[in-house]
Amino acid sequence: MPDDASLVIDNITVGRIGPSAVHGRGLFATDDLVEGQILGVLDGQVMDWDFYDELVAARNLDRVLTEAFFMEWNALSPTTLLVRPFRTKYSFINHSRTPNLTLVPHPLRVVAKRAIKAGEELLLDYREEPLRKEYLEGHGSTYL
Repeated sequence: MPDDASLVIDNITVGRIGPSAVHGRGLFATDDLVEGQILGVLDGQVMDWDFYDELVAARNLDRVLTEAFFMEWNALSPTTLLVRPFRTKYSFINHSRTPNLTLVPHPLRVVAKRAIKAGEELLLDYREEPLRKEYLEGHGSTYL
């Protein structure tokens, strides 16, 4: 499945995918970025989190297909997700409790929290999203 960066939608043009010291592969700044700079706008379809879970289960997709086609989402509230059906560069931004990026709503944007040097890994604190309790106590508890 889309392991090749050429098969990833380029929604963050100032980032490149590369090996990460944090986890697997990450997204790295290609240019110096200034505090407040918008790196990208996240789009997708708004849906109920339970409906998303039903979609994945109903298609009985194996893990590889699920990651490829239902890989990306952002929690808009504890019950609502913004879902993207294809993998984008955004999905390579790793979690950190000391992030250099943040998400700003309406529309949902990826924004630099501080100045970032070219070559620096781009990081978000995933806990800043309004994640539901079940996620935090389940899968999310393994890395958050």
